[in-house]
Amino acid sequence: MPHWPRPILLVLLLAVTGCGPRFTEEPVHSTDQVRVVLRRMLEGGEPIARGYSHPATIADVRLAHILASLGYEDRRGKRGPLVRTGYLYELAEGLAKALQKAGPDDEIAAAAFGRDRRLVLFTEDRVTSFRAWVQGHQLYLEFYAVEELLDEPGVANEAEKYRIPTSPSSGKPSFRLVAGPAVVLASPQSVAIDWRNPEFRRPRGLSLGASGLRRQTILMEAPPEELPVTSAPEGFTDAQLRALDELEGARRAGLITELEFQRRRNLILEGKLEEAGYGAERR
Repeated sequence: MPHWPRPILLVLLLAVTGCGPRFTEEPVHSTDQVRVVLRRMLEGGEPIARGYSHPATIADVRLAHILASLGYEDRRGKRGPLVRTGYLYELAEGLAKALQKAGPDDEIAAAAFGRDRRLVLFTEDRVTSFRAWVQGHQLYLEFYAVEELLDEPGVANEAEKYRIPTSPSSGKPSFRLVAGPAVVLASPQSVAIDWRNPEFRRPRGLSLGASGLRRQTILMEAPPEELPVTSAPEGFTDAQLRALDELEGARRAGLITELEFQRRRNLILEGKLEEAGYGAERR
């Protein structure tokens, strides 16, 4: 029997017994072009605390503007957008939904698939994948692959076959992220984004794929005073009081907009806890 060094033996033992951290995934959005999942790390069957500022409410249009502002350089120094405009808005919608659904121990993992035609008859399938999370007032994106060529033909039409990595490659990446307004490099493969920056409110006109169509988007965020506030009735239930306390905490932590706070507060005051996102079990 060979004598294995202790570190290697430990790795083999963990592989055999299934011990050690592992990831679970919960699908949020899945099509031929875009896949978004909630991902949680478990150890001993229990989630590992991550301390993220989730759930977080970021408008899908704002996320689309953020994604559209990100760029990269390949090994030849050629610059390009990190996210293709063809699936930009779908990806932003999936991310917005996942951020609202996530808990403080969940990260968001996403992959977007594109197909390029070469010499009329041939195609190349490519993928861009990353993980995302909110910490305080910053949105972080860590990229695993950018326009990476897929080995298996046709996988771009079957997004579930691609396994989104759980950590960056140990080798030198084939891309270099480019910082921009309200975006700073947090590491060679990740960026920290001041997602509340007015830069991401500006109207954007983007060409949508080969069709040449353009989509103009404007982020509409109404001021709080445009939504009337319902006065508090007498005889609050314990469930309503708890919901109001949690909602106030979410506003102070910057997890929801003022408009969303007022909307959900009105629902709580009217006794509509489920519509406010606090569930019937609180009653």
